[in-house]
Amino acid sequence: MVPIQNPIAERRLTVLDDPGRWVTVTIGQPLKVQPGEWACPFYVDGIPDPRSDRGLGIDGISALLNAVHAIRYVLEASGVRVSWEGGEPGDTGFPKMLHYAFGFAFSQKMEQVIEQEIQKFVNEKARAGNEAAG
Repeated sequence: MVPIQNPIAERRLTVLDDPGRWVTVTIGQPLKVQPGEWACPFYVDGIPDPRSDRGLGIDGISALLNAVHAIRYVLEASGVRVSWEGGEPGDTGFPKMLHYAFGFAFSQKMEQVIEQEIQKFVNEKARAGNEAAG
């Protein structure tokens, strides 16, 4: 494990098949490695193969976002079903991120699809609520 000297966030996840067991995710402060290259360290403990890694980016924000993306991948790949406080069973609380490697236009198109699906969901819930009320 590479020690995280300046942790900025930590999340404890309940292991669903063993409620007394936890998976802990620690995120460190993004650090400038060299001009135009940043790294954001993270550590995932409580999975079969604890993982120390980092998200890389051109600035601190992109390194942090890439670390969050990598954490989700590590948790999914571990095969350990977890849940975070306030989340539904199996929800890690680490969102799936849109890849920006395909360009801005692609990201905008995917965001539009997501917004349309959210609106459909909201409309269906509102319709169901109106039908139940009356």
